[in-house]
Amino acid sequence: MDAVLKSIADFATGLSYEEIPDNVKTAAKERLIDSLGCALGAADCPTAKIGLSLAGPAASPRAAGRVLGSRTEVAADAAGFVNSCMIRYLDFNDTFPGGHPSDLLGGLYAAAPVLGISGKQLITAAVIGYELFFRHIEAANPSLNGFDQGTAIAMGVAAGLSRMMALSHEQTAHAVSIATVGNLQLRATRSGQLSMWKGAATAYAVRSAVFSVHLAAQGMTGPDGPFLARDGLADHYPKPFAWPPFGNQPDHFYMPRANLKYWPVSYQMQAAAWAGIELGKRVKAEDLVSIKVECNAFAKFESGGEPEKWDPQTKGTADHSLPYILAWGLMHGQIDESAFVPAAYLDPAMRPLLNRITVEAGEEMEKVFPGQVHMRATATDNAGKTHVADILNPIGHKMNPMTMEDIKDKFRRLAAPRLGDQRVSRALETWERIEGEKNTKAAFDALA
Repeated sequence: MDAVLKSIADFATGLSYEEIPDNVKTAAKERLIDSLGCALGAADCPTAKIGLSLAGPAASPRAAGRVLGSRTEVAADAAGFVNSCMIRYLDFNDTFPGGHPSDLLGGLYAAAPVLGISGKQLITAAVIGYELFFRHIEAANPSLNGFDQGTAIAMGVAAGLSRMMALSHEQTAHAVSIATVGNLQLRATRSGQLSMWKGAATAYAVRSAVFSVHLAAQGMTGPDGPFLARDGLADHYPKPFAWPPFGNQPDHFYMPRANLKYWPVSYQMQAAAWAGIELGKRVKAEDLVSIKVECNAFAKFESGGEPEKWDPQTKGTADHSLPYILAWGLMHGQIDESAFVPAAYLDPAMRPLLNRITVEAGEEMEKVFPGQVHMRATATDNAGKTHVADILNPIGHKMNPMTMEDIKDKFRRLAAPRLGDQRVSRALETWERIEGEKNTKAAFDALA
């Protein structure tokens, strides 16, 4: 067993709830509530509907899982796929440069009410999953090397679910190994005109990882060197491949570093939304001749470096398009789910403004990234006057965090159309004290 795999199995089987620092427990609850709100707000999304149409019964009671927002039980891997599609669909869940860690929670949510685990066990499993996700990103950011985030998601699900199912050290190692080598996804998922797969790729990794855990529980073995052996993960990334060690001190945990989102767009585009909103307070769209946007190189590459971002034809392209998001914020003073229906992003009336927007990489923005997010939009009007919106670390960034009240307000807005105000309040009361629940089934029932 290679050293990285052994350290993962040690951490996943050895971490106790009591060892988790208080700030990390708080971060876990915030992200559990935030991702559940995102899921309920997208319960009827197309990707989840497709997944649910293919979900069959579990082979055994222990292999069953529940779909969020209902009492429906199907095979756990299928439920995990559907749940993560829901969490991911609105592009409203948490993020970190390199991916969206809460995508992995769909697999844990599927199994938790069926296994009857406690709130403390769910928090512990979530922390384990997140810590693996972050360490893979830190060791070798897949986004910068042609790969997608699915590998990090899969290993996080495998480790967290193995803990929930009380797998042995050896079984956990096999589950993580199988999930890792079986989920090397290509970055093509997020290039060009984005398809439905953009919002389902990590869900597919979740499904595979849940199945990996059940395979390992039944005796399936995986490679003993998925990270450091010949042709292991490290061989596919630039050197050095340095896996951050685990620890039990507050600064050893990455989970609180996951940024939350105030608007339903890709994370760096939070700054674009705010820049548009700020410009809209000062000048009307029809009076503008040009808008020059300066951002870091990765933001330009991902959201302002392809022609498709000036002519979005799909939701996935629109919510990753810097010019579209900035223009919408400027014209409407906010940005919500209504911006990402076909009638909105296909509206020909938007194109003239989009075509007046240019994007370039700025040296000062590059210097502070990825630790900080800085974006500047300079608009010039018909009279030659300039208007500047300078955005640094928009709300939700780890240096400008959303409060629990912000998160609860977001949950209410997303969940109320499905649950109603009274049920939303009861669900929030339960999830705010989830660590006191001896069986999380009731907490999931509150969402149904």
